[in-house]
Amino acid sequence: MKKGKGLLILGIILAAIGLGGAAVLSAASSAMIVALGIHTLSTLTTAAFITGGVGVLAMGAGAFRGIRASAEEKSTVKRLEDFRKQDRQQFDEYAKDSLNPEKTRMRFEQLRRNNPSLSDLIDRCITQMDAIDGYQARHKSLLDANEAIYLEDTIEVIDNSERRMCRNFRNIINCCILVENTDKGEEALDQGIINASLADNEDELRSVETLLKYSVAYINNYNRNGVSDRRELDAWLKVMKDSMGGKHEIE
Repeated sequence: MKKGKGLLILGIILAAIGLGGAAVLSAASSAMIVALGIHTLSTLTTAAFITGGVGVLAMGAGAFRGIRASAEEKSTVKRLEDFRKQDRQQFDEYAKDSLNPEKTRMRFEQLRRNNPSLSDLIDRCITQMDAIDGYQARHKSLLDANEAIYLEDTIEVIDNSERRMCRNFRNIINCCILVENTDKGEEALDQGIINASLADNEDELRSVETLLKYSVAYINNYNRNGVSDRRELDAWLKVMKDSMGGKHEIE
């Protein structure tokens, strides 16, 4: 913006000097022509026109730079406004559904943008989210491939495990809010809550992994014999449900 303004001012000065000089020389009297000589007068006139032309070009370039800089500035302001609007929208969406896995992931990425110092902690949380997603995908594939509708009750248990993990993630996010728009890192957070939440999630992942193993064993026995004993599977499902404290705990 400043460069464009400076170039515009220089152009105006040169144009005024050049065109003004050319006008004066063009209106030169006979005495001046005789005194300077036709060749010298012609050279001065040409130089004046060139100076004026350069000034006009400089004015055009300065105006163009100024217009472009103004447009870029407006574009930057609009992008910032759009970003802030999107940021607020994402925050509101998470606040209304804080146990939603996708919105939890979105909120973590928002925290990372607002405070890169939290990246290591967020990476650990995202790794746990990826792990439960992987177990869910493999479990669904197992049931679909074997048409195991008789194990549909296990889907809800795994979904509840994911929601429990999201509740732990919510506790971590609550801590991160205190340093979200600062340069403070993970060390400024309540490490007791952070470590307990991550550890509980690791326990939950191990439980889901065990459930997947029991589901595989049950389905393979069922495929071989047409029947299968669900006692071990059901016992483990009960352990998982009890560890969640009942349905009310995870809602």
